[in-house]
Amino acid sequence: MTERARYFHPGWLLGLTFILASAVSFAGYKARPWIIRPRESYPASLSSEGITIAVEPLFKDALAAQVFDKSNMVTRGIMPLAVVVFNDNDFPIALNGTSIELIQGEDHFHTLPVNEVVHRLFQKGGKGTWIPQPFPRITVDRGNQDALEDFGRKFLNDKMVGAHDKGGGFLYLHIPEAADMAGYLSKARLYIPKVYRQDTGAKMIFFEIDLKPAIDAIPAK
Repeated sequence: MTERARYFHPGWLLGLTFILASAVSFAGYKARPWIIRPRESYPASLSSEGITIAVEPLFKDALAAQVFDKSNMVTRGIMPLAVVVFNDNDFPIALNGTSIELIQGEDHFHTLPVNEVVHRLFQKGGKGTWIPQPFPRITVDRGNQDALEDFGRKFLNDKMVGAHDKGGGFLYLHIPEAADMAGYLSKARLYIPKVYRQDTGAKMIFFEIDLKPAIDAIPAK
């Protein structure tokens, strides 16, 4: 066997292919930071009983990709919506994220659970994808464990905000109206029914916040 033939032996090529394929498969999700801004920077907000709640729908792929490592999140049917709470009271408060509704006309949307969101965004075909044999099976579920953890950390579930503090998280909404998302959301409002004093458990006033100011603040292009 010549030196040239030995260099291009099929075994070398197979090994190189496996290394490259493994590197691509394990190129995982990278968590991106999300920082709560000053309250005056949120166009859509409402204040009552010493509480200000602001909402910010990330209704474009580019907006969502600033917070989540997924370039086509909205296109794939999941819109993240930030809910930010500023508590000026001398007592902590709590709100229940899963009870919150996005309302547009007769349509009512609740957040999807984190595991379903990650499944919809990253799973292919409902069965996982893997490198064909003889390479080891590497499922999408395994490769995107970091995504599951990041989406979970940012999820607004049962959120407690301390006295004179701020906090928040995201709802993950499936909005079927994707053709004109901005126009659709401009006529929508977020209904937040369950806000409580954490010290006494007393229920506080509900919030209804129009999304239009937040939509209008984003350039059309």
